[in-house]
Amino acid sequence: MMYELISSFPNQLEEAYLSFQKLSLSSLEDKKITNVVVVGLGGSGIGGNLAQTITRSLLSVPYQVCKTYNLPNYINENTLFIASSFSGNTEETLASLEEAQRRGAYIACLTSGGKLEKIANQKGFDLVPLASRAACPRAHLPYSVTSLLLLLHHYGLVEIGFEKEIQQTVEKLKKDEKTIKVEAQKLAKSLKGKFPILYADAILEPMLIRFQQQINENAKQLCHVAVFPEMNHNELVGWHLPKEILSKTHILLFHSDYDHERVNKRMEICEGIFNKHTHSITHIAAEGNSFLEQVFYLIYLTDWVSYYLAEENGVDPFPVEVINYLKSSLQE
Repeated sequence: MMYELISSFPNQLEEAYLSFQKLSLSSLEDKKITNVVVVGLGGSGIGGNLAQTITRSLLSVPYQVCKTYNLPNYINENTLFIASSFSGNTEETLASLEEAQRRGAYIACLTSGGKLEKIANQKGFDLVPLASRAACPRAHLPYSVTSLLLLLHHYGLVEIGFEKEIQQTVEKLKKDEKTIKVEAQKLAKSLKGKFPILYADAILEPMLIRFQQQINENAKQLCHVAVFPEMNHNELVGWHLPKEILSKTHILLFHSDYDHERVNKRMEICEGIFNKHTHSITHIAAEGNSFLEQVFYLIYLTDWVSYYLAEENGVDPFPVEVINYLKSSLQE
């Protein structure tokens, strides 16, 4: 099942774009939006983070992603509040939606059904339906990210429509699928029995978190994420103890064409420090003609790494039984 879901990644990008063009959404011409807040958890929330970093130099207003029950105090009638829940039943998202309604925020919803779809229809909120191939939010990331980007453009908060970038991304991922899988298999073998540590420029942090989540849920394995330059001001000092754990780490250094030049210098210096404790260090370079394309290239590659790492670990990548146990326990 997970193999087919990851294989559908490029098609999901294309389908999300085409489906969005058929929607009839309201206009914000008479409303002054001063900030954007996206609420979503897990596989439904990481899309909000990715849309944030992709539009970081394009957005005309502040943008925040919330992943809990409570909302920031500044949310009011000038806030564009986007509730993102693949199932439509995410407890924290529904609680935040209630609060956003009380504050008078302008509301849009992304979901494949559940209570969120019902509320959106009853209240007349803008609704972006998400296609569902299986009960697995993380496997539908292209739908949520693409929909969020197009929603921001529809409301006039970013000027570009992303059509060309999305199309180029789809073409590249389809063309390079075989080579991407070969690289992913090689990386997965190198991570077996290791503790992966993922580093990159801060602009790639959502991609790193996505990879971490995929390693957690697909490969049933822990890993760690930190970004430059922040890790130079704290975490770097921790590269001292415990030595038996440091020797079992495998560092993945991710690079894009949009990294800050000083970050590149910092990573070069730090590699020498890491090398004193582990020789398992791999550099991974993004490919593509735009930041959006490079981000999706890395996500597609690392999604496959998590799949093949699950194979190496001898586990089924699809079920998340411990999360289901937690949710059922919360219902008691």
